[in-house]
Amino acid sequence: MSISVWLGRILFALVWGALLANLVWPFPGKGFALFLILLFVLLAIHLLQLLMFVTVYGDKIKWSRGDYWQIIVFGVIGWLAILQKQPRQKTD
Repeated sequence: MSISVWLGRILFALVWGALLANLVWPFPGKGFALFLILLFVLLAIHLLQLLMFVTVYGDKIKWSRGDYWQIIVFGVIGWLAILQKQPRQKTD
């Protein structure tokens, strides 16, 4: 699953790059407004995911500051990366 996490991170980096490039160099026509709306929707969804993950798994997982940022930037892909680095628990 590590390869899929890295591919997801690359994909999200490209999406964020396009959305933030719109702020620096506005796209012509209605593209600026569309990409601005998409930027706010993506940020809102990732913040909602962060709220859900911290609420549900806040006491079960040891969180670091980087984990919060990973979910804000990469969403579910960041969550998968956090789960990968957690030690496995025995189910005996």
